[in-house]
Amino acid sequence: MPTGPRRRRGWMQLLMFDMAGQNLTIERILVACLWHFALLVFEMECSNGTIERPWLEALLPDIVQAGFDGNIRRLEVLAITAIRSARRNSPELAANLDAILSSRRFSARATRSLTIEPSPIDRESSAPLLKIETPVNAPRPIFRADLQSQVDRFLNERRQSDRLLGEGFLPPRSILITGPPGTGKTMFAKWLAGDLKLNFATLDLATSISSYLGKTGMNLRRALDYARATPCLLLLDEFDAVAKRRDDPSEVGELKRIVNVLLKELEDWPAHSLLVAATNHPDLLDSAIARRFDRLFATEVPAQAERLSILTNSLARFGSEVKHEILAVVAEMLDGRSGSDVHSVGTAAVRRRIVEEERMETALASETRPFIDGGRKKQKAVGNFVRALKRSGGDSRSIRDIATITGLVPSTVHYHLMKDSNDAGESTSAHIG
Repeated sequence: MPTGPRRRRGWMQLLMFDMAGQNLTIERILVACLWHFALLVFEMECSNGTIERPWLEALLPDIVQAGFDGNIRRLEVLAITAIRSARRNSPELAANLDAILSSRRFSARATRSLTIEPSPIDRESSAPLLKIETPVNAPRPIFRADLQSQVDRFLNERRQSDRLLGEGFLPPRSILITGPPGTGKTMFAKWLAGDLKLNFATLDLATSISSYLGKTGMNLRRALDYARATPCLLLLDEFDAVAKRRDDPSEVGELKRIVNVLLKELEDWPAHSLLVAATNHPDLLDSAIARRFDRLFATEVPAQAERLSILTNSLARFGSEVKHEILAVVAEMLDGRSGSDVHSVGTAAVRRRIVEEERMETALASETRPFIDGGRKKQKAVGNFVRALKRSGGDSRSIRDIATITGLVPSTVHYHLMKDSNDAGESTSAHIG
């Protein structure tokens, strides 16, 4: 095997030949560079014996195979493994390899951040398979405190990918988001993309399933290939549509094969992109799929504190027109509703305030009323709302005024005003107008 300058000249001549023939691509450059790395490692191992032979002998055939196959993702994983193996006995080599990987990731981000790579298309309909958006600085979603801390830890690890890779460890590359409808799964994924400065690509799996044999898998493969080649956050929405349990006798063979493909993809997903799957039905997923994701985030119906924050944010500047006590009681009345429902109440009330020039208290009460479905707990919230309106309006706010705001009959308003706050929920359903 040629060594030293002679070997390096041969490598550069190969690269120049590609350029002369106009066959030079990013992939070919990377393959050549990593092949060069493999030879360099071998040369150093032979010359000074400071690198342990077992890990080199184990990696070199795989590096050669990945180089001939043009498998950039596999080469990246092998390089990370080499960094980890060389860290103890050859820290200088490990640092050089880390610099190569860091340079590659930076180059990919720089060359692709200027434009959005076009989406792959469905070959029959010619329709784009992915909806692709540039990063947007969206407001941070409001989640419970423990989920917020989990998300912060994930983001910190992603932002310090170079440090992790420098030690031979991969950053988290995949997320499974579960939760009931309306709890902000899609909004969460879009915010993550914006925070990490990644393009946001969405594939709705429920609408991508085809009755034609093999087409579903083909469309999914094109979407995954796109995200592997182009740094982005790929959201697989309605993930349970293709990742169902393989022991389900009602599922066709193609979907079972797709699960096997997904398992392999999750194992080898590249660090420069983020794969996010979302589902309302985690119980339908194949058990092996859920275990392969690096992070599992479960969104839930918001508690009182989260509902109040969501409601306040949705009102924007018009929130200052409503006393905090009123907002707190409206959030209480929306107990059990999703964050999407709470946000909808707020934005609908603002539209009424702007277009119809209603009082914000009246608009909030009108928009909240359809979400109150009876029951002792909800009737207590209604009573609290009535009394809060009375306190905020003082003596000038009559029972009839409160009835107009809430849509309750005056006798019901009087009943709630006379009730002590400790037992305000006692048997009031007959009084609701």
